[in-house]
Amino acid sequence: MSGPALPFAVAEETFSLLIAPDALLLDAIERQLQAVQRFRLLYVCGNYSRFLTRLGRTCRDFDLRRAFTAHQLLTILEEADQSCILIEHDPTLYDDAPGMAGPVARACADCARDARVVVLATAPDAVLWRMSADAGRVAYVCPPGGNRSSRHAGPAARRPAQDMPGRT
Repeated sequence: MSGPALPFAVAEETFSLLIAPDALLLDAIERQLQAVQRFRLLYVCGNYSRFLTRLGRTCRDFDLRRAFTAHQLLTILEEADQSCILIEHDPTLYDDAPGMAGPVARACADCARDARVVVLATAPDAVLWRMSADAGRVAYVCPPGGNRSSRHAGPAARRPAQDMPGRT
């Protein structure tokens, strides 16, 4: 893949949010798949995945689950026993249940006691903002030429991720 690599490593037993442009997310997913080849990996997405068909799946134990609602995502997380969980963020899962962002984030944090958990998104939104309270790490990479304050409204736009309390 051309372009700069995303300097984002996921430590064991960590719940992280990674918000970045498509190309950087795909690179981050590929790197994570290479890093955890000897572990069991769970990839969770909605009905449509931006990345699944473009992944070179070299991981031997790759499980795929699809969630169509926030409640299904919560159930998937409660049943997960893999050592690495990658969740492709789909804000439409929360359309009928906007209050589920907190419970899903807490389930991600619970899973992170025994696994690496990464929620991947291409743009910040209200759901991710609520989830960030329970995340151990939040990384936001602006699109090239992007200006956070002019493109996104809300507290995340006014305060860089590295300045958020408890975030690195």
